[in-house]
Amino acid sequence: MRIRKTTLADVPLLPAIESAADEAFLALPELAWVAHDGGWPEEEHRRRVNAGYSVVAVEAQNAPVGFLIAQQQETVRHIQGLAVARAWQGRGVGRALLQRAIADAITEGITALTLTTFRNVPWNQPFYARAGFSTLAETELDTRLKALLAAEAEHGFAYETRCAMRLVLR
Repeated sequence: MRIRKTTLADVPLLPAIESAADEAFLALPELAWVAHDGGWPEEEHRRRVNAGYSVVAVEAQNAPVGFLIAQQQETVRHIQGLAVARAWQGRGVGRALLQRAIADAITEGITALTLTTFRNVPWNQPFYARAGFSTLAETELDTRLKALLAAEAEHGFAYETRCAMRLVLR
């Protein structure tokens, strides 16, 4: 497995990876609906390839098995999604994608990475905390992160189950 920049040829494969990754939510009755909620559309993936940040983890035949997409917000890069196909979970793929995103951000002079995620889902907030991300208190949220959490609540995610996290890079 290796990590590389996403190409436009990869884009049609990415929604299926996210769908397979989201099957993990079936084990959590209160969040099982996430498994059928749909993910990032191909159009959004194309935007990240062309004008954002997108990397894929690929297997020996160069087929994607995971991805990480992010959007630039001045000197902060916001991770919008990280997904690993269910069959590849537990093998360090997500960690490798995140490490690549951190390394790239440092190289590019990005000052911080941010994201929003579930507080009490083992492969969400605790995963990012192990990578060095800090959970932000309500008083630490900037306007952008408040708006993202509010939009997620409107989409059906219970506000109290979500959190924003930040990794300061310099």
